[in-house]
This record gives sequence, structure tokens and C-alpha cells, in this order.
Amino acid sequence: MTECKTYSPQYLWDELMLHPLLLCLGSLSLSMLMSRLIFGVLDWRPVTITVASDILAIGIDHYFDHGSSLAFARKTGDLATLSVFAQARLMLITSTVVLGAALLCSPPLTWAMVIIFFGPACIWDFNLLRLFEHRMSNEFGEGRRTKRKLSVKRIPGIKNVIVGIIRGGGTFAVVYSVLEPMASSISSNSQIWTAEQIVIWSIVNRGCHSVMGDIRDFHDDQEKQVPTIPVLLNSVYKCKILLTALHMLVSFAYIENPYIVFASFYASTFVWILDTDTPRKLFHFSFQSQTIVGLVYYIVQCTR
Repeated sequence: MTECKTYSPQYLWDELMLHPLLLCLGSLSLSMLMSRLIFGVLDWRPVTITVASDILAIGIDHYFDHGSSLAFARKTGDLATLSVFAQARLMLITSTVVLGAALLCSPPLTWAMVIIFFGPACIWDFNLLRLFEHRMSNEFGEGRRTKRKLSVKRIPGIKNVIVGIIRGGGTFAVVYSVLEPMASSISSNSQIWTAEQIVIWSIVNRGCHSVMGDIRDFHDDQEKQVPTIPVLLNSVYKCKILLTALHMLVSFAYIENPYIVFASFYASTFVWILDTDTPRKLFHFSFQSQTIVGLVYYIVQCTR
């Protein structure tokens, strides 16, 4: 939970509603691309599971991040803010129901993939040191309980890697678990895409997008001593060089794939356009490179 700070209802709506919905567009596009390019078919189940999981993972994290705003709104009777939180709860409940329905229609392996890849997102801000509090209190007494906090999102550099694996590799794992049983009767029509390409590109792409969010929040994270990559480097400029290098490395590795090259250059362009003083809403453009690739791919296919 964040420190007690007053936010406008519009800001909270953007954080609790707009941000999860816009980010899930990337999962919508990526899961459809993976289904079509690797297995040659579109199936509603993996698409629904990845989109609903994305909304839940991001939405729950933001909901609890702004828990102090909810408490303050209840205390002061701020109906506009309370309405935003009510809408957020409805979105999370609806996503849970939709996710459950899709899982009921999916094989057991899909359930395992969701738990393995998307489960960690549900404990994103959980204080890992609490796991040792009981033992410490028994050995040293109640007074020795730790007041420090260590969560997954605060482990230096790990957050962005995990985001890439969850939102890139996890999406492929869900698609594979649903469609692999049909693979023997399905052949992909794509000649420039491979499973290895799309998975590695997705992991790097999603991880770098996560770092862009850290660039956006650089000053706040620096003040709160949150060990994000820009804070660890103590330089937004150095972080941008790192991100550009990663995007270019992927584009050169898969130079034969124009879609990946386009996405890498698109993402790199926004690395340098966006900065710490850029309006938050504009960062959504940098998160949508895979969404645009999906649109371009389907437009090209329809014109053939």
C-alpha cells in the first residue's frame, strides 16, 4: 500500500481501470498472434485466459497500491472516489468469473500454467520477510520482528525479468497448453515466424516495457529508494541506452522477420521520445508495440 496521498478520481480511474484495460490489449494481440502463427488457428480459450489474467494481475496490484486512497475516501465520504473503486472491483470480479469459465473449458495443463506463470503476480507486493517472522519471534521474542519489507517488485532488477517471463513466456505456455493437443492436425501458415522467435521477442519486449514504467516513475522511486533499474543506474539516460541495445539486439537476431524489426524500432523510438516529465498517458503508446504488430499482421493477411 502506498503512502497516504490524495489523488483525484480521474487519476485513480486511469490507474485502476484504464491502465489494466490498455495493457491487456498487448496480451490480446500476443495470444492471438501465437495461436495463429504457431498453431494456425484462433481459439477463444487461451486468448480469454491471458487477457483476464492480465487484468487481474495488474488490477489487483494497482488496487492495493492505492488502498490508502480507498481508506481516505471512506473516511471522508468521497463518493466519486468510492465509485471508481467500486468499478475496479466489478472489473476484477468479472475478470475472475470469465477466467474461471475459460479454465473450466481447458485441459488440466492450462490450470498448471496459469498457477505457475500468473500466480506470482498475485503476491507481487507481498512482504516476503513475513515468512520468517514467526521463526524470528520464537527465537528472539516479539520485539525482534522485522519491520522491513521485501517484496518481489522490490528485488533489484528481478521485477522486469519476471514481468517479461510472465507476460511473454507465460502467454505462450497458456496457448501451448490449450492448443498442443490439436497440434498434430494443425499446420501453421507462417513462413517467417517460429515459436522460439515469438517467445524470446515477447519476453524481451515485455520486460523492456516494464522498465519504461520505471522511467516514468523515476523521481518517485528514487525518493522512496525503490531499486528499479533506472534508480540502480542512477541515470535515465543510461537506462535508455540499455533498453535500446536490447531492442536492437532482438531486431538483429531476427532480422529476417520484418514484424519483429518494426516492433523493435517502434519501441526504441518511444524509449527516446518519452521521459520522466512526459504525461503518464503517453506511456501507453510505448506499451503497444505488440498490439500494433498484431494489427499490421492481420491487415497484411486480409489484403492477400
